[in-house]
Amino acid sequence: MHAVVLVCVIMIAFANDVTLVGSSSPMRQLRALIATVAPTRVPVLIEGETGTGKELVAALLHRSSGRSGEFVAFNVCAIGDSMFEDALFGHTKGAYTGALSESLGFLREANGGTAFLDEISGLPLALQAKLLRAIETGVFRPIGASRDARSDFRPIAATNESLTMLVDAGRFRADLRHRLSGIVLRLPSLTERADDIPELVAHFIRATGRALQLSADALTLLQETPWPGNVRELKQVVDSAVVFARTALDREAVETAMIHRTPASRTRISGGARLAERTELVHVLERADWNAERAATTLGIHRATMYRRLKRHGIDVRAETLARANRR
Repeated sequence: MHAVVLVCVIMIAFANDVTLVGSSSPMRQLRALIATVAPTRVPVLIEGETGTGKELVAALLHRSSGRSGEFVAFNVCAIGDSMFEDALFGHTKGAYTGALSESLGFLREANGGTAFLDEISGLPLALQAKLLRAIETGVFRPIGASRDARSDFRPIAATNESLTMLVDAGRFRADLRHRLSGIVLRLPSLTERADDIPELVAHFIRATGRALQLSADALTLLQETPWPGNVRELKQVVDSAVVFARTALDREAVETAMIHRTPASRTRISGGARLAERTELVHVLERADWNAERAATTLGIHRATMYRRLKRHGIDVRAETLARANRR
């Protein structure tokens, strides 16, 4: 049986510092869990919505592990299928046209350290078997190499979708899910832990370098606001509110910051409404001149999430860009 732990995780990174913010019982439980799990080689799967701090949890696990190698983050959705093996396993010099030098690849860069596999739920089935072998054995074949390479890495993966549900839907290998899930950390949304908002906001204000007091009515507004983007979205609003604040971070400053946020960033499509989601994607892409990264910023989502949605709906941004150029 896998260890499944529900934690209220609030983590913020500034420069190279990783800080756990919160003194609640769940936070104390989390710190104890990290202290126990971090020094081991047990794989960890981190589940949670966008903005709940999955990469930061992984970074803290690595920092507390005592491993001498690097923490290397790899977003599996940000790399095209044809480039995945190269990015993960590396290549030899001359392996293909344009391979002017050797590339170690993500897994060898993480040798002795931690390999963080972000957005793991978006990995195509065809590539999951190759990743599984590398995780199980630490052995893989770089492109163009005549022999296998090895890497001593500790895998930590993150997802904003349930891998169990994806396995049931035939979109994820059960053996890979099992291999990744030594311990599962499920990070709740900020709405589920609104009591932590005062401490978070105070931390964000201090990070800006301004000595501002938070007014009671501003705090009430922040606590009553739904946060689909979770801690990341809260931080963005507070950072903007600080810009508009004068002598205190009051309700007016917070409201002004919210007004100046892109309305589309709060748009959420109900589950199962695939057509509505596709229509929204096309509409935002058209306004962004079919620039996927710009559209992702408009929607307030990670670019990897945008690419996954484009793939799910069969939207080819490159083909549309070329077609538009030919029509001009």
